[in-house]
Amino acid sequence: MSNFIFTKEQLEWIEALESGEFRQCREALWDSINKGFCCLGLACKLNGVAVDSYDFVSECYDQTLGATLETKDVMNKLHLRNEDGESERSDQMSLVALNDLEDKTFSEIAAILRESPEQYFSQGAES
Repeated sequence: MSNFIFTKEQLEWIEALESGEFRQCREALWDSINKGFCCLGLACKLNGVAVDSYDFVSECYDQTLGATLETKDVMNKLHLRNEDGESERSDQMSLVALNDLEDKTFSEIAAILRESPEQYFSQGAES
């Protein structure tokens, strides 16, 4: 069992993924047609980056956390390893791949983050 302690922001994101309140999309931080987020887009929304605004969608072509300075701030705030949510282990898929290629649900992604936090987060809360 892991001794990892989630930060407030990490836990809020995981709980939002588990909540069933948000619609999921693939291959974009936000899908304006289906009104859904990818797992990283939801992280942005929860941390004050309006990825679901017309201005963001019309001006942004990069659909990772490397898209803008604001989305990079979210990556850093959550202590994700990179803009795709890469795992520390090469045999584990990134969060982008889990969401877009493997069609994992938000709940399944949240379970993976809870089971293997050290693989996706470079650090947790100070104990």
